[in-house]
Amino acid sequence: MKVTFILKDKAEEFYNGMGGAFKGLLNMVDKEKFDYLNKNRHMHGCSMKIGNGQFGEAVELNQMLRTEPAIMFKLESRRGYKLATFTFVKLI
Repeated sequence: MKVTFILKDKAEEFYNGMGGAFKGLLNMVDKEKFDYLNKNRHMHGCSMKIGNGQFGEAVELNQMLRTEPAIMFKLESRRGYKLATFTFVKLI
């Protein structure tokens, strides 16, 4: 399952941090990155899309998060914004 965040108008400090004052997104482990963006997406003006946007996929994600899935993170640059994609894989 994929979860995508659209990150617009973010300074480099958001990604790289500011020494000890702020831990940048790229300095976090993948689980911390997802938790941070998910919790603070409204404060940062980020939009989030779960899978194809269907309600059942949001339910599936919530169930998957309870079982500590494997998380892979990818950050891609687009024209005017960056795309942060998290891929969740259920561990058996």
